[in-house]
Amino acid sequence: MKHSDCYIIAIVLAMGLGCGTSEAPIPVGQAATFSGINLKVAAFGDASLIPALNAQRGEWEATRKTTAIVTTESINADSLTGIDVIVFPGDRLGELVDLGALAILPDALVRPIPSSSSSEISGTPKPLTSETLSDDPLKFDDVLTGFKDFVTKYGNDRMGLPLGSSALVLVINQGLLEQAKVGLRGPKTWKDLDTLATALHAGEIAGIALALGDDPEGVGNTIFLARAAALGQHKDQFSFLFDADTMTPRIASPPFVEALQGLVELGKTGPAGALNFDANAARAAFRTGKVGLLIDRAERAETWAGGFPIVVAHLPGSERVYDPASKSWETVKPLNNPTYLPTGGGWLVGIAASTQGKRRDAALDFASYLATPEIASRVRTMKASPMLPARNTQLTGGLPDPKSSAGVDSRAWSEAVASTLTAGRIIPGLRIPDASGYLADLSKARVSATHGEPVQAALETAAKAWDDRSLQLGRDRQLWHYRRSLNRLATKPQPPERPTRTP
Repeated sequence: MKHSDCYIIAIVLAMGLGCGTSEAPIPVGQAATFSGINLKVAAFGDASLIPALNAQRGEWEATRKTTAIVTTESINADSLTGIDVIVFPGDRLGELVDLGALAILPDALVRPIPSSSSSEISGTPKPLTSETLSDDPLKFDDVLTGFKDFVTKYGNDRMGLPLGSSALVLVINQGLLEQAKVGLRGPKTWKDLDTLATALHAGEIAGIALALGDDPEGVGNTIFLARAAALGQHKDQFSFLFDADTMTPRIASPPFVEALQGLVELGKTGPAGALNFDANAARAAFRTGKVGLLIDRAERAETWAGGFPIVVAHLPGSERVYDPASKSWETVKPLNNPTYLPTGGGWLVGIAASTQGKRRDAALDFASYLATPEIASRVRTMKASPMLPARNTQLTGGLPDPKSSAGVDSRAWSEAVASTLTAGRIIPGLRIPDASGYLADLSKARVSATHGEPVQAALETAAKAWDDRSLQLGRDRQLWHYRRSLNRLATKPQPPERPTRTP
C-alpha cells in the first residue's frame, strides 16, 4: 500500500462522516479495508468515462479488499438510486444539486491531516504548513485556482473533486502561414484572427475550419461563447449569460450579436461546406493540410495531425468590452481575454448524498483515490475520455501522447493550455439545471444564423426560448441556481420550491 493511501483513509475517518463509524484513526503504514462493502460507481451523463473508471479501480480494490462496481452505461436522473460515487461533467452539476443527489464535501477532505510525533494520524486538523503539504495525498494546493474556487464549488459548497479540465485553443498550420508570409505569432484580438483567416483564404487554401453547424460535442457553442466572453464579460460583472438579478437572458445583447456575426463572416473563409461542419468535420478539413487555422478543444490534439508542423496559441481577446449596466462599449487595456471553459469547466467526482455510514467512508476514500494526481492523470489520458490537467504542476508536461499527435509542437501546446487555464478570469460553462436544454436552444439559433437568418433575430428567438425554459423550470428556482453557480453572489441555503405542474 502506498504511503499516501494511508493519509486518504485517515482523512476520511478523522472527519467522522459515517453514521455509526467506530473505527479509530489508522496509524501510518497500516491499511484500512472496507470488506463487505461493494461500492456502486456511475458516470452521470457521459458514458465515455466508464472505461477510465474500470481501468483504475483495480488497485483501489486490491488495497481496500473490496469492490467498486462501475455501471455499464451512463446514468440519468431516474437511475441515481443506490449509486455511491458519481463521476460527471461540470455542466451537470446544477442538475445534481437540484436533485439533492450530491453530498457537500467537507473542507477537511482537501486539507492534509499531518502526522504527530508518534507517527500516528491526529483526528484534529492542524495548520497547513510547507512541512505538512507533502503529506496531503490530494495535493489540493496544486489544483488550478479556477477549479478550486469555481469548478468544484457551487456557491460556498464544494460538491466534487477534480479529475480533468477542457479548454479551447487556436490551432495553426505552420507551413501555410509561412507560405502566406503572415508570420507565426497568434492573433491578439478576434478582429486580428478575422484578418488572418481572410489573408490565408486564397485558391485551394481555406482560412479556418470551425464547428459552425449542428455539433453534438458542443464545440460550436463554446467557440461562440468564448468570442462573446471577450466582448461581453465586463470586469465589474460576475454574470455573463443572464442578468443575475432577474434571470433575463443576455444572449441577444450587442456583444453576443457581434460575436455571432463575426463567426458567420469568419466561416466564409472556410473550405466548401464549412457552414455545416461539426467539430469532427472541422478537424478532418484541417488534417488535409489545406486549411490554415482551426479552433478546437486542446485535449483533441491527436485529431489534428496531418503530416505537417502545427503550432498552438491562446484564443484571442478584445480591445473593447460591453458594459451591460451602462449599455455602452468601453475600450480596455490590457485586452479583455477571459477563458470560457467547455463542459462546465471539466470533470468531477462526487459522493451521493444518500450514501451513509461506512459506505460513505469507502465512497469518500474511492473519490479521493480517483482525484489524486497520479490517478487523475491516468484517467485524463484515456483515449475514450481525453481531458486536460486540473493541476498547475501538470501543465508543463507537454502532450500526453506525442506519437499520436505527430507534428504538433508540444511546447507551444503546453504554453497555450497553461495560459488558458491560468487566465485571470475563468468562466465555467453553464452548469444550472437543464444546461443542455439551454445550450440546445442556443445551438439552433447559431445554426440558423449561419444559414442566413439575421443574427439579431436568431438570438432573440433563443432568448425567448431561454425565458420559456426558465419559466417552465421555475424562474426563481433557476435564478437561485444561476447565482449559486457563479460562486460569488449571495443566495439562500435552499432554492425556492419547484413550480406546480398542471396536468
